[in-house]
Amino acid sequence: MRAAADVLSDFDLDPAVVHLNHGAYGVTPRVVDRAQQQLRERAAGNPYRFNRIEVVELLAAAREAGCDFLGLGPDDAALVRNVSEGVSTVLAALQLQTGDEVVVCDHGYGAVRLAVQHWCDRAGAVLRVARVPLAASDDEVVQAYAAQTSGHTRLAIVDQITSPTAAVLPVAAVAAALGDVPVLADAAHVPGTLPTDIAALGAAFWVGNLHKWAFTPRGSALLWAAPPWRERLHPLVLSWGSGSGFPAAWDQPGTADHTGWGAIPAGLDYWRDLGAWRRTALSEALVIAGQHEVADLVGTELGGLPPTPAPTMRLVRLPAGLLSGPDDVEPLYDRLSTEHHVECAPVWFGGEGFVRVAGQAYNSVDDYRRLGSAQRCARLPVDRGVGRGGRDALGRARRHAPPSAPHTSAASMIRYEYPCSARKRCRCWAKSASTVSRATTA
Repeated sequence: MRAAADVLSDFDLDPAVVHLNHGAYGVTPRVVDRAQQQLRERAAGNPYRFNRIEVVELLAAAREAGCDFLGLGPDDAALVRNVSEGVSTVLAALQLQTGDEVVVCDHGYGAVRLAVQHWCDRAGAVLRVARVPLAASDDEVVQAYAAQTSGHTRLAIVDQITSPTAAVLPVAAVAAALGDVPVLADAAHVPGTLPTDIAALGAAFWVGNLHKWAFTPRGSALLWAAPPWRERLHPLVLSWGSGSGFPAAWDQPGTADHTGWGAIPAGLDYWRDLGAWRRTALSEALVIAGQHEVADLVGTELGGLPPTPAPTMRLVRLPAGLLSGPDDVEPLYDRLSTEHHVECAPVWFGGEGFVRVAGQAYNSVDDYRRLGSAQRCARLPVDRGVGRGGRDALGRARRHAPPSAPHTSAASMIRYEYPCSARKRCRCWAKSASTVSRATTA
């Protein structure tokens, strides 16, 4: 198998940045970008014929390639841009009414919950939340969903892999327990990471992104529906193909740049060439090692985390002081990104702070060490004053400052309390020196 540094050269990723959040938006390799660009050039050469004639066959082939990748028949799934679009497509088909109920999980993706709330508000329906402990067993997950369902429940959305907590939820067990209640599996992180027999889950709907882990251009996803539901589904954008039925009606949502979908086969080919499921197994082993590295560096325990974690993502509990509530998530992300050049996903869940890390073929164990080091450095907020507790922090900062650090004010000195061991590989040290310089010359 190819080494991480060699794989990294396949992408336009900034090599000065540690990329530990592959699952957020995915990354497209250059070979896939080139395939899409060739289609753009083909469209530019004769836009009329391309959009009127050629795109029909192109998108049908792309859809069939995606279905084959998922182990489905060529007409079993429709092209959508992302899971959010697929969820709204299903919610529109339900034609919710006053008093109806839709159940989601508190581990669910925020944008999906917003969509459900919107459709419920429009119809006077009720959004119910299954609250699942972080370390819940499969039985506890099933019980949480069952407790929120009733004769009024029109849909239950179950995250096959949860976004904030990187847990695998038992979709099949929930679907079996809920009986006649239709289940929609939010499988945003599944394609390319978790082999799944979609039809065997017992769900009514399944929607997964190809662009997260299968290297296709962003905006590539597939919506599967059980045969009894397919006639009830319609694209959210109705255009010339709207009378074609499921799934062809989704292929052409009006005039648009269809080249991203057209390049889906190139992304799936790259996934296979990179090692397919053997590579996924290596990424899983890597992210497990990385999870332990980060936890060891920041001094936190790994107990009480999801018992069935996602293959290529893991949670690490953050030390006290890094996050004290949901409002701290964005500032911490921004510090790690701008000062330390580390991309990861801070998470606030169940009254605790975590960081979600991913493992991909271009990552190495050193990436996780840099994250752990950056978190130690970020432990004390830069803008903390010398108010209550500040004098003690300043004293610790001065005691731990490196010999080369000049004496200066509290505002600039506090940054030295947890000096980043990455030093020149992140910007925190350079920004400290800059702050000191300005303080001594002001």
